[in-house]
Amino acid sequence: MKKLLFTAAFAAIGLVGVNAQTGVEGTVHVGIPVGDTSDVSSFNIGVDLAYLHPIADNFKLGAKVGYDHFIGKDYDYVVAGQVRTNEGEDYGFIPLAATAKYEFNNNLFIGADLGYAFATTDGLEGGLFYQPKVGYSAPTWDLYAGYKGISAGPENNDYVDYKFNAVSVGFAYKF
Repeated sequence: MKKLLFTAAFAAIGLVGVNAQTGVEGTVHVGIPVGDTSDVSSFNIGVDLAYLHPIADNFKLGAKVGYDHFIGKDYDYVVAGQVRTNEGEDYGFIPLAATAKYEFNNNLFIGADLGYAFATTDGLEGGLFYQPKVGYSAPTWDLYAGYKGISAGPENNDYVDYKFNAVSVGFAYKF
């Protein structure tokens, strides 16, 4: 599984580098877990590398690869009347996705990423990755807010599906 993960990541990086004169963006983002994810995770951080090719005047389409990390949160539970603390587990993902961006004339944009997130945490399989976002685009950088969703589950279990969701903000530098 790890060999497949790294092969896919290097293939995506290679695709991004094919025509890297324009359209390459490096992104850092931070997020707050929401929904059930907030019960087991306290914070979300990550980095992305994307290549966006202009399809029309205001529309770009491309590919992205990155790393997303959900920082585990300790939580208490009661067993036989005693309170015990369980140390939270960190979860990591390598999303490989198609990305699209539509820029309005006033530098505002909407975008979306859709693909697969490979889990880097032992015992966890990856799953669907999606991220709608809205932001401001300057000539050399972007600032955005988005909602990230990752569906994942334990290895060899088709019946359990964990959701890793976060509301995030990001800063992208355009090379």
